[in-house]
Amino acid sequence: MESSTSSHVSFDRGRAAALWVGLLAGPIVWAAQLETNYVLSYVACEQRHAWMLHLSTALALVLIAVAAFVAWRAAPPLGEDEHRARDVDRAAVLRARFMALGGLALCAWFALVVVATEIPALVLNPCSW
Repeated sequence: MESSTSSHVSFDRGRAAALWVGLLAGPIVWAAQLETNYVLSYVACEQRHAWMLHLSTALALVLIAVAAFVAWRAAPPLGEDEHRARDVDRAAVLRARFMALGGLALCAWFALVVVATEIPALVLNPCSW
């Protein structure tokens, strides 16, 4: 027999995991891309090619886009519960929607940060870093 809390948004572990992915993927992917470019800059200098730096940026942007999509898909549908919630179910829906929108905003911000991190790789010679 199912409990009365099994259908609540707050207890859906898959949705909660997707919302956390949306929130944390942007900063984690950017930090990984920054460290990857730091390590690959030595290789790019030796080979006199910076394609691997551009590839890491493209991969980071794809991962952030996937995380944004996951956060968007995990958002509960818009309804009449836009205002202050008085019961637990509505509060869980509002919390999930806030996390989804926060994840989308963080993914957009860190996509911009990843693009800004790509600017030195585009402008400078790999050996001048």
